[in-house]
Amino acid sequence: MIDQELHLTKKDFRVEWFSGSGAGGQHRNKHQNCCRIIHIATGMRAQGAESRDRVSNQRSAFNRLAKLIIAHFYSDEDEIRIKTRETIRNYHGVRNEVHDKASGLKMQYKDIVIDGDIAPMIDARRKSMGAE
Repeated sequence: MIDQELHLTKKDFRVEWFSGSGAGGQHRNKHQNCCRIIHIATGMRAQGAESRDRVSNQRSAFNRLAKLIIAHFYSDEDEIRIKTRETIRNYHGVRNEVHDKASGLKMQYKDIVIDGDIAPMIDARRKSMGAE
């Protein structure tokens, strides 16, 4: 539930245009169609460079930045962690191991994935975070 409103104006943002690189040929490399939008107060930034069109690049950059700003002002700490894509576990089928990042526990891939016995991994995670 959102208990406060966020009011932003054009003055809260800085828009920068730059030339793209990569596929697209001479048009993409010579024209400044790529857009970077910066929220001045937080320093958050997003850019759009998918298209040859300035308007669609600006729109995609602003949509990305709006999602970041909303997450920053209205989300719980857990949701922000999810949005930053924190690595929880690494699964290595070739080396036959699963490594939990927070607890440091390593178990066999076969036990976790194939047999579905993830309880020891969850218990180790809870102990490492102090929630017993």
